[in-house]
Amino acid sequence: MRPREVFFLLLIAACLLLAAGCSQPAQQEGNAGPSAVTTAAPAAHATPAGTITPADLTGRVKDAVAYARANGRERAIAAFNDPDGQFVKDGVYIFAEDYTGTALAEPFEQGIVGTNIGNMTDRYGVTLVRNLQETAGYGIGFVSYDYPNPKNNNIIEPKLSVVADVDGTYYVGAGGYAGTGMVYPSTGIGPATRKYTIGDLTSFVKNGVAYARANGREKALSAFNDPKGQFADGELTMIAADYNGTVLANGISPQTASEHINLINYHDPDGVRTIREMRDLVRNGGVFSYTVAAVTKDGKTYYAPKIDYAEPVDDTYWIFSGIIVPEFEQLHDGNLTGIIVRNHTRAEIYDLVNRAVTYAQANGKEKALAEINNPDGSFVKGDLFVWAEDFSGKILADPYWKEGIGKNYFNETDPHGAKITQVSISAIRSGTGFTHAMFPDTSANSTAAVPKLVYMKPVDDTWWIGGGIYGIQVR
Repeated sequence: MRPREVFFLLLIAACLLLAAGCSQPAQQEGNAGPSAVTTAAPAAHATPAGTITPADLTGRVKDAVAYARANGRERAIAAFNDPDGQFVKDGVYIFAEDYTGTALAEPFEQGIVGTNIGNMTDRYGVTLVRNLQETAGYGIGFVSYDYPNPKNNNIIEPKLSVVADVDGTYYVGAGGYAGTGMVYPSTGIGPATRKYTIGDLTSFVKNGVAYARANGREKALSAFNDPKGQFADGELTMIAADYNGTVLANGISPQTASEHINLINYHDPDGVRTIREMRDLVRNGGVFSYTVAAVTKDGKTYYAPKIDYAEPVDDTYWIFSGIIVPEFEQLHDGNLTGIIVRNHTRAEIYDLVNRAVTYAQANGKEKALAEINNPDGSFVKGDLFVWAEDFSGKILADPYWKEGIGKNYFNETDPHGAKITQVSISAIRSGTGFTHAMFPDTSANSTAAVPKLVYMKPVDDTWWIGGGIYGIQVR
């Protein structure tokens, strides 16, 4: 399905130019759960022509839900399908899908109405349709994916859809392309007021857990949600979520909590679903996870490595906070001295890993491992290369890290305490296959941990192939 052109900032205060809306339907087995949206009558959202904010987009989706509940499914679907109707404004339009994956309303793509598009994936293999359906089942939420933008030479760009359940049988949504420099819920960060350490981060979260257990959920969430309260310590700001990935408190953006926004299928600028990643690991105790924080300086955006720490409060919700990795604090000032900047793209590593997996499946494990181990082989392009590992955490092949081959790193932690192998396997099994790590550039015989975006894909149910790109992204 072809998306429509929209430009907007995804969170907090700023807004970007918007060209046209986009819809992507979703599929998931089973029915949706209770909706978190209200049933108030549709309201007019005063938005200057050509601009939109995330709150406005969410409001339009909620208005569509209210209209559908008040007027019935048949009348609502007819209204949503009208390209000149009340639900098309400023380039944004409402779409509707049922939970089998059938498109019900697409005002500008009538040809797909009535067809099932539940198996749609994006350029990186993300099951965007099913993800939208899963998120709608939780009430209301954001789903991100990457998709060609026909308004920008079909360049693949980050994209957002907001979806909300109507009655458990179908849902509505609206979506669009995001501009560069956007802020994501999992990557937001408060202003730096001092130098922060990993100890500061873990203590902050542990204090939050202790406070919540001593004072109860309601009081704790109120405190976490206060951007000027005791749990807003400059860069350290508390975020709480339930185990579905729905935001319960967010001192950076309280709106995501008040709207009960679900973020289980929302990824960071590198395609890493950090909320899902932490959720899947935090049940067993404290966990570290990496993402990036967008820092804008002198017209440029630096995606600084950010480390999050999460702990469970009880069996209903968990909390986390994050800081820029201490060794990279200089990025607050746009200082790149001594810092590696990426010279490869996410698409390059995705394509290389997929080519290696295809080779392994066609030629067998033994031949594939020999080729992966060869520094002059077809899967090595300088610091862009792949390695192989099994699901127990044992390294099977690596062109540069020969001393690691045959050793098991399942419980290994990096210098900051992150269990990168466990996080990686979790990303393979339940995420997009992308994750962040801090790891030495073995192709340069380096021992210093640097930011690395990793992509991994299973060859079969016993082993997988991964690769990564080093450095930070600058736009």
